[in-house]
Amino acid sequence: MGLKERLQKQLETSDTHKNENLRTHYYAATVEMLFAGLENILKQDGGTVRRVDAERGELAFTLKEVDGLATVIMVAGGRTAVDLFLHRESLLGPDLEKQIERIYASLDAGYRLKMIGTKEIT
Repeated sequence: MGLKERLQKQLETSDTHKNENLRTHYYAATVEMLFAGLENILKQDGGTVRRVDAERGELAFTLKEVDGLATVIMVAGGRTAVDLFLHRESLLGPDLEKQIERIYASLDAGYRLKMIGTKEIT
């Protein structure tokens, strides 16, 4: 990760992100299970859940000087996608990529990972 990426004030995941660490993760779990898992992960890391909108598949949170939004959506094939969007006010502060990696690593440990981006996990 270069200086330009480190100084970004916002970062989000997607299926085709050029950085493999920032690609959407898909799990063999329900939306409700993943919402509960995200809430536990955030609380363990000292974060606060600000809003849950199950109908839209969104969970808004704050975590270590960072505002975040997790989008959890059930897609075809028994997969549930989790995308993350993080934003901080200042140029310097918590490393957004590392925050995303930590959240995904915790979810990966608790739920069966099926895909990252467009790549199947066997």
